[in-house]
Amino acid sequence: MPFTTLPSLHKLYYVLRTPTGDNGASLTFLFIHGLGSSSSFYAPVMPALVDAGYQCVAFDMNGSSLTKYSGKDNSIQDHADDAKALLQALDIPPAKVVAVGHSMGGLVAGTLAVELSLAGAVLIGVVTPSAAISTAFSQRIGVVDQDGMEPMADTVPTGATGSASTPTHHAFIRALLLSQSPQGYVGLCRAIADAKPPDYSRAQCAALVIAGADDKVVPIDGLQTITSSWGAGASLKVLDGVGHWHCIEAGDRVGPLLVDFARTLA
Repeated sequence: MPFTTLPSLHKLYYVLRTPTGDNGASLTFLFIHGLGSSSSFYAPVMPALVDAGYQCVAFDMNGSSLTKYSGKDNSIQDHADDAKALLQALDIPPAKVVAVGHSMGGLVAGTLAVELSLAGAVLIGVVTPSAAISTAFSQRIGVVDQDGMEPMADTVPTGATGSASTPTHHAFIRALLLSQSPQGYVGLCRAIADAKPPDYSRAQCAALVIAGADDKVVPIDGLQTITSSWGAGASLKVLDGVGHWHCIEAGDRVGPLLVDFARTLA
């Protein structure tokens, strides 16, 4: 399995997919997952990008799936710094990177877009920090501290998906949740509860914002606000019948959107 050692972690697990016969992909998609997820969240969309000639890198954040919890909670900025260190370790220049973040990972991707000169950014159902969000995730910490990941696995797969989701989608999400350590999951909950939104007006690259029409976790109006405030210009795409687990529920629609967006950056 591919791991790299970063300053903040002992080992970070990542996935690298490169087009066949590639002599230097024009763009690399850096995928950043959300809470209770892993690099596998993006498995349904990577083939379309690789087939189109783009390189893909995804990693498991501190405490998620195959990246063991370091014992230290990380902020959104810490996760962004881990992403930067991974790019450096793989010798991928930011100017060739499209940062893609889902939910909590969207805050990380947004931070990278503000701090680096990226080729582009994609925010998928990115959460907007607020007092209500902080309260909700503080309550979730109490549940996981007491009962582990089972309550999340029993409720999230059906409660956070859309009308077009299937039992297979629910099973995939359940497996992702059960692959998390309670300590790592709680650490990410704290990062969300304590987060501040990036200053999207300072973003240095074009962006694509993707919303699920049935998303009960992240309302579309919040994503519309991010789209309108994005410094270098952004567009919003809404997926009918999709909830909060976009790449699992509609990977066949998200993948082509990413390919089309990459082509606008050429």
